Amino acid sequence: MFMMFLISEVHPFDDGNGRLARLMMNAELVSTGQCRIIITTHARESYLDALRRLSRQSEPSLYIRMLSGAQQFVADLRPDSYELVKAQLEVQEAFTEVSSQLRW
Repeated sequence: MFMMFLISEVHPFDDGNGRLARLMMNAELVSTGQCRIIITTHARESYLDALRRLSRQSEPSLYIRMLSGAQQFVADLRPDSYELVKAQLEVQEAFTEVSSQLRW
C-alpha cells in the first residue's frame, strides 16, 4: 500500500502513475499471499478522494477502508470463468461511472 501511495503522491512520470501505483500495490499484496485489489470504474472517485485525504490531511482511515473494501470485493468474486466474473462485475455496477462518493 505504501508504494501505491508514494507513486501516486510523487507522480514521477508524465503518464501512467496511477496504473503503476496500482501495479506496485498488487505486487506487494501478491508477494505476501494476499488478494489483489481492483479499483473499479464505479469506485474510482472514492479511491481518488481517499488518496487526496491521505495526501492533504494526513488522514489514512478512509484510504485504508476504501482499499480494504475493494480487496473484499475482489475476494468475493468467483473466478470460475470470464463470463461469470464479468456478470458479477456488471451486477455490482463496477463499470459504471458515478459522481457521488461511495461509502466504505
